[in-house]
Amino acid sequence: MGRRTEISKDSHTALQPTLRLADRHLEAIAAALERSRRPATRRAYACAWNQFRTWAEAEGLESLPSDPVVVAAYLAQRAADGLSVASLELDRKAIGHYHRKAGLPSPTSSEGVRQTLAGLRNQAADRGEEPRQARALTAERMEAIRRTAHEPRSGPTGRTESVELARRRGDMDVAIASVMRDAMLRRSEASELRWGSVMFRPDGTARVTVRRSKTNRASAMLYVGHEAAEALRRVRPGNAAPTARVFGLRSGQAISNRLAAMARAAGLGEGFSGHSPRVGMARDLTAAGTELSALMVAGRWKSERMPAYYSRAEKAGRGAVAQFYGDS
Repeated sequence: MGRRTEISKDSHTALQPTLRLADRHLEAIAAALERSRRPATRRAYACAWNQFRTWAEAEGLESLPSDPVVVAAYLAQRAADGLSVASLELDRKAIGHYHRKAGLPSPTSSEGVRQTLAGLRNQAADRGEEPRQARALTAERMEAIRRTAHEPRSGPTGRTESVELARRRGDMDVAIASVMRDAMLRRSEASELRWGSVMFRPDGTARVTVRRSKTNRASAMLYVGHEAAEALRRVRPGNAAPTARVFGLRSGQAISNRLAAMARAAGLGEGFSGHSPRVGMARDLTAAGTELSALMVAGRWKSERMPAYYSRAEKAGRGAVAQFYGDS
């Protein structure tokens, strides 16, 4: 018989072992719990939690367990300091996460905290503050990237790429941007995409399988059109291992940096990031007549808030006034 033991000092303790389980079972639970958040999310939560804990200590207040009034006061203070609504939401999630991790009820689930956050969100809206949006990588801008992708560039040292290096780098740039647009991939999904999750179809298209995402734990099979599929074929090594990264970049930030660089080289300016392909496709789909519900399915959004925000200009262009003037 196994002995009763803690699952892990660092893992969630919401699952307190009440039965006599063998160590191998407890270790399997610990491993699963440790993977319940992606590494980037864990780091963001840890940073937000440390900031809250430091503030609470300076105020002479308890951070763990914390009271809903304390959390509400912290969020209000952070808003007064100029933090965005997105940052406040991250704070709320991090505080709740660390309470649940300690096996404690989360103060963030109280109605008072929810109403406080809603009020702070309304205050930000009243001031005209809107979520910062990456510039959209629309179909037109994608064409600009295709036209310029293979032109040799100069690096930080002033050295210019060889023609062959520019060709290979340009092939990868086009593959990254076009596949992310077609599949509406998040930057983390793009960095984690493996060749074993790519399936080329006889009709010239492709399918990519995203096994885990920011908001969806179930796998999703996503469509990639002819041009993007051909771009994938060009960058696929002849001996590509199923576990090899398709784009060879190990983080979402690296994906963002790559997209920003290719946009600058194409003369599109600043403001492009790893979110740009999703925003651009959302705008293009809306302009083509795609309804919000179908757009949410394509982009795997659970809430209509962000896709509606991304495509608001195109939606206005198809609205009643535009139809009245025959401009829709």
